[in-house]
Amino acid sequence: MNAKTVYRFFLNISSKMLGVTLTKKLDAKIRFHRTLNLQEPTTLADKLCYMELYIDDSVKTRCSDKYAVRQYVADKGLSDILVPLCCEPCSDVDEIDFDALPNQFAMKAAHGCAMNLICADKSALDIRKARKLADKWLHEDYPRACIEPHYKNIPHRIIFEAFLEDAESMIDYKFHCFHGMPDFVLVCGNRVSGVQKRIYTLDWQPVDAMIGEEKGSYEFKKPAGLQRMVEISKILSADFDFVRVDLYDIHGKIYFGELTFSPASGVLPNFSEEFIAEKGKLLDIAGIKQSGRTLI
Repeated sequence: MNAKTVYRFFLNISSKMLGVTLTKKLDAKIRFHRTLNLQEPTTLADKLCYMELYIDDSVKTRCSDKYAVRQYVADKGLSDILVPLCCEPCSDVDEIDFDALPNQFAMKAAHGCAMNLICADKSALDIRKARKLADKWLHEDYPRACIEPHYKNIPHRIIFEAFLEDAESMIDYKFHCFHGMPDFVLVCGNRVSGVQKRIYTLDWQPVDAMIGEEKGSYEFKKPAGLQRMVEISKILSADFDFVRVDLYDIHGKIYFGELTFSPASGVLPNFSEEFIAEKGKLLDIAGIKQSGRTLI
């Protein structure tokens, strides 16, 4: 049993015995060295975690489901940005027919994060290990283990997406949107030689707000499809107080990645305190409290 598994076991036990609120604060302090104020939330991290724990939003749950969100995107008139599926989703590992899959594909769990396998050549894939990994994902208690309750009602399914060319070197554009308006974009790339990240304004001015190991001066070229990605982000964020819209621009073709409501567990450990304090002002938590939504 590795350290990650042991720690997740600790969070599971803590959530059951101490409740998710205290466990969330403990996790933020232990893992990310960040103190959360959930009584009077002010920073962006405070407010995202408050919303995560106390606001029950079924649409948010649906859109965190990597399979169900596809219909949401299509309903917004954006089916052209969806990565094609190779087959129907599987809720049991015995349903997976690797022989029927194309030579290249991406295997993902629809009910959590960081559960992805990119297959660039099926002849080199250890199918037994891939099945074992898929089975592990299907039994993962992601909501409690990562203190992200909105994942709890997502069906456990494995999906298979078409392989995107240059998948290992493609760049992610993560648009952080407040009340339907994108404000800044976190750009992530260079996975092969080590992930590089940089924050930019919407007019592509770099923002020096990254801290820790991911802080760097790497400069990303302004994508040709930036304006279209901003427009897409506005469309997909219109129904939410906050959401991060993840997109890819591959050789001029824009693809949808996912909608994320609690990026980096909502704690945002790689953003500076000054930055999350500033961006916290953009999120109207008072309006959320008065909106009449049901508390968890």
